[in-house]
Amino acid sequence: MVSVGLLIVLVACVNFMNLATARATLRAREIALRKCVGASRWQLMTQFLGESVLVALCALVFAIAIVEILLPVYDRFLERPIAFHYLGDRPLSLLIFGIAIAAGLISGVYPALVLSRFRPATVLRANSSGQPGSNRLRNLLVVLQFAISVGLGIATIVVYKQIGFARDLDLGFDRSNIVVLNVTELTPSRRDAFAQTLRTYPGVFATALSDAVPFQNSRALGFVEVPGQTGISVNRIMIGPDFAALYGLPVVAGRIFSETRGEDTLINNNGHGSPANEGHNILINVAAAIQFGYAPQQAIGKTILYNSNHVNIVGVLGDVKFEGAREPVKPTVYFDDKSDARWLSVRISEQAVPAMLTSLDKSWRAFAPTTYLEHYLLNDVFGTLYQSDERQGVMFGVLVGIAIFIACLGLFGVAAFTAARRTKEIGIRKVFGARTRDVLQLLLWQFSIPVLIANVIAWPVAYYYLHHWLESYAYRVRLSPLYFLAASLTAMAIAWTTIIAHALRVARASPITALRYE
Repeated sequence: MVSVGLLIVLVACVNFMNLATARATLRAREIALRKCVGASRWQLMTQFLGESVLVALCALVFAIAIVEILLPVYDRFLERPIAFHYLGDRPLSLLIFGIAIAAGLISGVYPALVLSRFRPATVLRANSSGQPGSNRLRNLLVVLQFAISVGLGIATIVVYKQIGFARDLDLGFDRSNIVVLNVTELTPSRRDAFAQTLRTYPGVFATALSDAVPFQNSRALGFVEVPGQTGISVNRIMIGPDFAALYGLPVVAGRIFSETRGEDTLINNNGHGSPANEGHNILINVAAAIQFGYAPQQAIGKTILYNSNHVNIVGVLGDVKFEGAREPVKPTVYFDDKSDARWLSVRISEQAVPAMLTSLDKSWRAFAPTTYLEHYLLNDVFGTLYQSDERQGVMFGVLVGIAIFIACLGLFGVAAFTAARRTKEIGIRKVFGARTRDVLQLLLWQFSIPVLIANVIAWPVAYYYLHHWLESYAYRVRLSPLYFLAASLTAMAIAWTTIIAHALRVARASPITALRYE
């Protein structure tokens, strides 16, 4: 966001340059007279730079006032308090002051060069500055403004599209109405007893123990050896027999764990293996089956070496995105070892959620009276997964609006200046038969060219940076040309709306009035 803020400042500086050079004719006589009485070019440049810095400092005062007014809203947006101590925090104050000075110097240096080079004889003879600044440079500055605006607009569209895609992505499991409890403080036997107690509550459908839950990024690593292959790194997740049913994990092949089968349980599965686990059973996901070289149906009954024990694959579960859209599905081994359980997942009816949350503490105190119960709704955690990206999208939208508004101010001023300078030309065109529509098309096309060039610049730059940003998501939207076209057409429509009043006024003017101009 710092870089985006700097781009906004750059757009404002460019705007100042454009308007200052475009309106230079208003100061032509003043500059000529100052030169006639002995003012040097350096003195004039110092004056204009001083004026520019003074404008920037005045803007700084207004900016600080606006920041103080909007700060409470920004605090609520970020969900954290922000306080500025301008006098107590000297580095911050110096940085703010330095940015204002730099903005004043950057925006004033070119107008100072242009205004200070006027020739007194030419100005006083013609009462005009001639060609104040370069039209080509002014168009280049307009291009730069709209390139920044279009680029930010494309970024805003892509951020919102990606967040919407991530939120609507099928994760492969049902996350609704699940309460997750941290039961690390309980012994394995008391965990089972606590889970059994909760099952008796009205509205509780199922409970399941595990050592990991969705969106926690707490997967442990294990190694598997498959006949004919070297060691394969896999995620290892401890799940109870009811875990797959509670989360709605699809069973692609085979079966899930059962409480009545002793061989479905591993003992002290701490990564080093145990002789007692020889011949016991595990589950894997589809990604693991493919990594092992099997189709899901073929994997059932296969024996692999897992943590130095030969274990049998009795079921293949569907691939689920426990980390959301950011991480790809990894090969995973599921096992049942109650000693590793840290979390208890409880699926309840939607109507029972409020009552369940209020009664959990009472039930917990019966098992761990001296320990605080950590619990949360799984949907609440999912809601925070993309919160930072959503905030980024909102801030992009606000900053794009500011950038386009500033760019349109500059375009409005340049359009007024250009329309005034072309009054006689348009009058002659109308005398020779040009219609109002023809003149309007001519002016709109002239101002459309910088916007079109801005798109040519903004598209590849935006594609490059957005492509890298999207790579942080394993599951992401495609950078469709429609996103780029939407931002470009919006910028073009805003540009036309900005200049249409000037274009219509000049196009409808009487040729007699135009030819008598000046």
